[in-house]
Amino acid sequence: MPPEMRMSLTCTFVLSRDCEEAKETVEKFVKEANKTLLMKGAPPEREKEAAQIVDWTLKGSNFTMTIESGTYVRATAAVLRIRKNLAPQLGRRFKIGIRTLNVTSFTVLIPFTQTPSQEMVDRLEALPGIRSVDVEQDYLHLVFNPFSESELKQNIPDRIVSLAESMLEKVGYAEVKAVPKVKKLPVIKQGPQKTIEFNRDPVEVALELGWIKEFPGRGQWIYTVPYARLYEIIKSILIKGVAEKLGFEPFLLPKLISFDVMKKMPGYLDDIPEGMYYVCPPPRDPEAFLRFKELFKVRKKVPIEELKRVLKGPAYVLAPAQCEPFWQFYGHEIVRVEDLPFKYYDCSGWTYRWEGGGVEGLIRIQEFQRIELTYLGTVEQVVDIRDRVVDECVRVADKLLDLEWRVTVATPFYMRGAELPTDISDSRNVSAYDIEIYLPYRGPRETSEWLEVAGCFVHKKKFIDSFKIREAKGREIWTGCTGLGLSRWVAAFLAEHGFNKDDWPKKIRESFGDFTLPKTLLWPKR
Repeated sequence: MPPEMRMSLTCTFVLSRDCEEAKETVEKFVKEANKTLLMKGAPPEREKEAAQIVDWTLKGSNFTMTIESGTYVRATAAVLRIRKNLAPQLGRRFKIGIRTLNVTSFTVLIPFTQTPSQEMVDRLEALPGIRSVDVEQDYLHLVFNPFSESELKQNIPDRIVSLAESMLEKVGYAEVKAVPKVKKLPVIKQGPQKTIEFNRDPVEVALELGWIKEFPGRGQWIYTVPYARLYEIIKSILIKGVAEKLGFEPFLLPKLISFDVMKKMPGYLDDIPEGMYYVCPPPRDPEAFLRFKELFKVRKKVPIEELKRVLKGPAYVLAPAQCEPFWQFYGHEIVRVEDLPFKYYDCSGWTYRWEGGGVEGLIRIQEFQRIELTYLGTVEQVVDIRDRVVDECVRVADKLLDLEWRVTVATPFYMRGAELPTDISDSRNVSAYDIEIYLPYRGPRETSEWLEVAGCFVHKKKFIDSFKIREAKGREIWTGCTGLGLSRWVAAFLAEHGFNKDDWPKKIRESFGDFTLPKTLLWPKR
């Protein structure tokens, strides 16, 4: 049997007065807790991984103890169990209260099979709350700084341990968990091959014809009349053919998202903080910008350092998901199954993401348009809605836009590292379906990367729990969402059909009409 993680924690309960008279009661409590309270949750064959009080002292108004544990009943959880069960006994019999709880020492031993590099040790030592990291024999010793009862109740020490485990697993050091092997699943649906004559990168042609123009911002474009008209046509088709057909109704949502909301979104601040734009509010005092204005007037350059001095710290992000306000709208509300499902959509503005992997033409950009569909209901309702959204998107791609499509099983980014389902015959097991369109300019359809134009998700209870959405009688409810990437649908259409409207499907051609571009001596290129 491989070695297990071990924990050692020393804490002090600060009592309301001297507790010498309660010594016999405390001694009895400790013995009983070691037999029952601290064993609860550990199966008989794994009792060594439960928690045990191995030492304790009563001195004045301080009750100090040391707890050792494995992972079935962690020492951090054991402390809170002890507080909850000890307080009534001291209160009823001796009128002694527990004023506070302080953890003075906490050490975690994580087993490894490969000695961590010094770089890894340095990274672990830099984690918040870590005092030191030592490598001894086959264990990594994480020594924590002291922490408070509040931090204990917020699970902060356990989160740090989990983060350390995750860092070790990624480079193959930890024995704590086996890293799952991701099984590559097949395409589950695929449309017929289309006859495609156009094979150029649409961004090149769009620039030549003046459908777009460069904007001095990374991953941003100015979209002119013909692009905008095609965009509006495809947007209308998707709203009518998917959203409205399935009974979704419109919302208008904020695109400036406060940290209070964003911290409840699974997988963003804790997983991809590098993928968002952060917004710093200015101070209310106009005089604060006096120096800034003077410097700009003199130098005609933005005085960045002065601006940093004036601005407040970041307090918002530009919406990276678009659905954040939907879940905030439902947050802390009580719903009834009889009133469900709720189906709403938003397409009222831009979505912003900092694409760290690099921008690409019209398909990987920082600022883009989407139709965001969200649904809340029973388990069966949410799965059924998601699957019907997939079917209608496929119908639009195939019949109305005449695009070559396929549907694949995917893993949501907030579940990265999780094992994909082995049984995909039951849609309930599938967290995400991606709808992808073939891009001829990328090469043969069999080997090239296709373009995802829609991600269709079932969140299960992830957002229900995070935003504290409740059902009146405690019945299980789920959420889901689908992002229809309008900017990508347009790019995919141009990649397969080109820019000559005579080659387009009849419905699109008839709706497009004529247009006039502003022309200068240097633009457009042709």
